[in-house]
Order: sequence, then structure tokens, then C-alpha cells
Amino acid sequence: MRILIITFFAFLNINNNLHDSVSATFNIIERGHVLMLEIDFDTFNFLKLDAAKSIKVTKEDLSNYLNKTTSWEIDGEKLIPQVLKIESKEHHTKVICLLANSNSNSNKNIKSIKIKNEFLLNVTEHSNIIELDVNDTFKDYNLNKNRREIKVDYN
Repeated sequence: MRILIITFFAFLNINNNLHDSVSATFNIIERGHVLMLEIDFDTFNFLKLDAAKSIKVTKEDLSNYLNKTTSWEIDGEKLIPQVLKIESKEHHTKVICLLANSNSNSNKNIKSIKIKNEFLLNVTEHSNIIELDVNDTFKDYNLNKNRREIKVDYN
């Protein structure tokens, strides 16, 4: 009986890992007068893409893929994420980016944000969670194969 109980709990543990939601989180945060983008995603899902040239997530590969699959617009200005740091632990990768435009000096009082995000949407059942922590307000959105773009007005 003891072996049966242990086997049952082991099966539940394995089964829970198989049904975890498949998603990446994109968090835009105001830090003083700059906007930071923090991304968290499953490393394996990224590495199985043709975009990865090695068995490690590199700044170059990630920047290329990020710029190909996402677009970021604040108050009508297109912003390009500049990858500052990549940390991979176990099966997750966390990326810190600066969202900047050469003309942008300040992102105070943001009026609108437009985001298109198709990051890893070729992975079955994948979705992207967009978290906006700007203008002293927190909002979050789920983007997937059916909804790839959002526009948020702060009026």
C-alpha cells in the first residue's frame, strides 16, 4: 500500500509538470525616466527555434528574434529593446532590456502604448503575458495566436 501511495504522488507530480501553462512574461517597468523590459520565458522553447545558433541563449540571437517577433511603440515612437543582461537558470531565461529610442529623453506621462508580440507563438498553446507598470498603474494582458496586438490608452 505504501508503494502505491508513493507511486500515486509521484505520478501527480510528473503530471503537473506536463500541464504547466506555456507562456512568456514581458514586463514594462518605469525606472525613473527610463523604461525597462523584463522578459521571462522557457529556455527550451527558444532553443528549439531556428533562431538559436547554439545551445545557449545569446544576446545576438535573442535580440534578432525579439526584433523580428515584437514591436514596441510608446506615444507614437517606435522603441527598440536593447538587451542588457541574460540569466538562464534551470529551464527559464530572464532577460533585462532597456526600451529606448535615440530621440527619447524621458517617458514621463505616457499617453499610449502599442505592442505587437508574436514571441514563441509557434509553440503549441503558447501565450505571452504583457505586464505594464507605468504611470503609477499596473495592467496586464494575454496575447496569443488569436490576439497578437494591444493598444493601451492612458487618458
